[in-house]
Formats: sequence, C-alpha cells, structure tokens
Amino acid sequence: MSKQTILIIGAAGNNGVATLEALARKQVAGNTDITIRVGVRSEAKAADLRAKFPNVETAILDLDKPETLAAAYVGVDKLFLILGNVEQREAHAKAAIDAAKASGSVKHVVFYSVVGAEYEAILFARQFRAGEKYLEASGLAWTHLRTIFFQENLVGWADGIKQGSFYFGIGEGRFAPLNVGDIGEIAANILTTAGHENKAYNITGPELLSGNDFAQIFSKVTGKAVQYVSPDNATTLSSLTGSGWPEWQAKGLVELFNLFGDNLAAVVTPDGEQLLGRPLTTLEQYVSANKAVFV
Repeated sequence: MSKQTILIIGAAGNNGVATLEALARKQVAGNTDITIRVGVRSEAKAADLRAKFPNVETAILDLDKPETLAAAYVGVDKLFLILGNVEQREAHAKAAIDAAKASGSVKHVVFYSVVGAEYEAILFARQFRAGEKYLEASGLAWTHLRTIFFQENLVGWADGIKQGSFYFGIGEGRFAPLNVGDIGEIAANILTTAGHENKAYNITGPELLSGNDFAQIFSKVTGKAVQYVSPDNATTLSSLTGSGWPEWQAKGLVELFNLFGDNLAAVVTPDGEQLLGRPLTTLEQYVSANKAVFV
C-alpha cells in the first residue's frame, strides 16, 4: 500500500488507544507506510497521546464545533471515526463526515458502530445506524466496523465481583463479549489493507456466554465463589444513574441488556477471526490477564 495519512477521531478512548497500539506495532515491524494523525478535544489529551505514541501527529478539534475540523483533515486519505459516549452521536457523525467530504482528500471512512445497527431496534443501534446511513449516502467509500459489548467494560462490575456477586441484568440470555485489544488490531488491519470498501463487518467475541458462565469464569480465575444475580430493569437503571451514568445512556444500556436477555444477540460471527488472522481472546483469557482488577 502506498504512503497514506490516517486521521483517527476519538483516539484518546480505549478503542482508539488499542488501535494506535496495533498501528504502532505495524510501524515497528516495518510492514506499513502510514502517517497517523489523531484528533482530540484538548491539548492535554494530545500531549498524553504524543507521550505514548511519539510518531503520531495531533490535531485539536471539537465535533460540536464543525468549524474546527477542516485543518485536521488536510492531506488525510482515510478517516477512522470513533464517536464518543454522547447523546448527540448522530450530529457528531454528520459533522465528521461532512468535513471528510469537504476535504477533497479523504477517500475512505471507517466508521465505528455496533452489531445490530441495521435493525435500529434500540437507542444505541439507532444512533449508530443514523451515522452509517449518512456515510453511505456521502459518496465516500465506507466500512462499518460493528462491535458488541466489550470484556473490558466488566471493570465497572468489579466491586460486586470482589464481594462475590456478579450483578448483570440479562436474565437467561447469552452473548459473545469482545476484547478491546482484538478490535484495535482488527481496526488497524482494516486501515492498512485494501478491499474493505463498502463492507459492514459484524465483530463479536469468540464464545456465547450466559450470566452464570460469566460468574463461573470469575470464580475460576479469582479462586473465590462468585454468584450471578440478574437485577430487574429498575434496579439496573437506578444503579447506573447512581454511579454517575447519564440517564439517556443508562436507559440505553438497560435496552441492550434486555436485547441480550431475549437472546437477540446470541451469535458468534466469523468476521473477527478472519480479519484478525488468529483466534479471538476469550473472557477467561481476559480475566486471567487482569485478575488483580477482580480480586
């Protein structure tokens, strides 16, 4: 692949950092010829990323202020758009895509989305599908990178696990949690290889797990008994808002948990392993590698 400049918006978050780590490994190995530019909202975040990844270029931008975007796009060939955990995801997607089209240089946008976005059944799906549709209509080449609930999110449930209970309101449902490191590597592969234009990839983890399966894995790895408890919607919502989640986002997660509980996401897709070129990380592998968080 010829020399290209990749702009990553949302690079300071967990998924962005995982992608940067994977791209940095490719650069060290000498098997890619890219310039990486990261778009973040503050100089403090930019400085932090430069400290971790000395070879990146940084640009300060704000998706709430479209006039700040143009300078970041100069000379950019490919955009990786990772939207933040904000209610105005649709507006942010439109601003970023409009700027990509106006740049005249961006040819391809990789859009971070969610598995099931095309069904628009829940809030998170509708938010991301609105961005997907706008991108598809833009005339730019697109790739939808659709992901599911991350293994790393379980850090938010660590206090209960430490006390012997895994409170997770999915009833008897099952789904396949995904590892952030894996998706970062997959994103890096998509960004540095050809043939992904106008495709939607659905990326799940490697195994379907129930709430009891989660608890058994935590028990096995930590050496302490952990029981699964599935709270009702009201209890889950109250717990989330009480711990600082915005109400819109907490309601969105309850919707997602209900979808999991109804087994509407009980699928393991082949896309992740095919794009990664190796087996995906299991939950037991993740918990074992991060045991100290849960004991």
